[in-house]
Amino acid sequence: MNGTSYGEYERGRSESGFQVLNRLLIFVIIVGVCVGGVIMSVPIFKQYREQNERLDQLQRDLTREKALYARRSREEQLLKNDPAYLEIISRDRLDVMKQGETIIHLDPPKNAAGSASPASKN
Repeated sequence: MNGTSYGEYERGRSESGFQVLNRLLIFVIIVGVCVGGVIMSVPIFKQYREQNERLDQLQRDLTREKALYARRSREEQLLKNDPAYLEIISRDRLDVMKQGETIIHLDPPKNAAGSASPASKN
């Protein structure tokens, strides 16, 4: 034989068993840390998604408000600077007519619910 006794062989074998257990424990710890990191990051990703949805909604609202502002600004400029437009609007809204003129009103079409269409509610 090689000069090694059975006791030395057995001791070397048991140390390798401890090495395997030690490596297994390290692996379990690393997996646990990774799983814990994923579990802790889930609320952050949920909050991120909710904030992005809120941002998209606010951007849609901003676009709608900008369009409304542009329309109202244009109407204001026309009311201030265009007498023909001012006459048309005042005659329409106040039901003012010129002498000898006949006004005919047409009701907007009604939708399935029986109420006026949203475009006529301005």
